[in-house]
Amino acid sequence: MRNFVWCCTLLGATAIYVAVHPPLNLAAGRNVLRTIPETFGAWNGTDLSFEDAVVEELQSDDLLVRRYAHGPEIVWLCIVYHQNRRYGAHDPRLCYESQGYLVEHESSAFVNDGSTAGLRVDRFIADRPHQRRLVYYWWLTQGLSTADRARVKERMALLGALDNRSWGAFVRVETPIAPGKDAEAEQRLQQFASAVARDVPPRLDAVQPAAAAR
Repeated sequence: MRNFVWCCTLLGATAIYVAVHPPLNLAAGRNVLRTIPETFGAWNGTDLSFEDAVVEELQSDDLLVRRYAHGPEIVWLCIVYHQNRRYGAHDPRLCYESQGYLVEHESSAFVNDGSTAGLRVDRFIADRPHQRRLVYYWWLTQGLSTADRARVKERMALLGALDNRSWGAFVRVETPIAPGKDAEAEQRLQQFASAVARDVPPRLDAVQPAAAAR
């Protein structure tokens, strides 16, 4: 009986501690990415989380993973932020392949980011039994949004050399594809990606990273 009471006391104390000190969500945009809005037009966001091991592997300076909903429609946004000569974000296809998805239909898409030519992004479909997702992704840094990661690395290196500070971010948006609804998924992701491509760069431009240690 004494052991039972002691066990219940420990469980109660643990519950109180967790309630008072909830675990930190490492994927909720704690620093620079806290400026990313929880609402894009009619899309309302809810923060998600990554396992600690995944967060450590990304080695980011900030990380945001959020689910946005507009009625029954769903999209996901992931931003991995790095600064000061850290180029970040491995090939996103590996993330899906490690979860049992088949990556197919790799191509490019153009997103209306407010520029004359539009933003070219990389695109693929992640497919596994009973689940398909349409994925767009690109990189950005100060004054540049592009599907060419090498250009971002070159610009970060130049900015770092000139000012001893630079930043870069990997952006991924995705949405589920319902059976026979490929066109609807494409249109939905185009609209959401356009809102992200217009809104996020100036927010990150406005937040200057700390200078790298000399």
